[in-house]
Amino acid sequence: MLHILTKAPGSDAAQQMQQAVGCEDAVLLIEEGVQAVLKPHWEGWQDYHSRIYLLAEDVSSWGLGEQLEAHVFPTVDMNGFVSLTEHHLQTVTWY
Repeated sequence: MLHILTKAPGSDAAQQMQQAVGCEDAVLLIEEGVQAVLKPHWEGWQDYHSRIYLLAEDVSSWGLGEQLEAHVFPTVDMNGFVSLTEHHLQTVTWY
């Protein structure tokens, strides 16, 4: 399953998502979710380190490029977003 988080890491949506993510699931942070780059110690980074991505276009629109580079978080562009949705049979968006 692909979990798409649209809210900031400290939000209720983020907490609910973290309880639902399975060991084979991936996480994509979009919209406000990309603020996770400001929280390098957010448990999501440790819990899903090889399965969590930031939407590059949203990172750019929030002006978070420097923070992204400082911590080397994985990103995907819109084509990568589409690939993730194709790879995962189910998708849930957390608002």
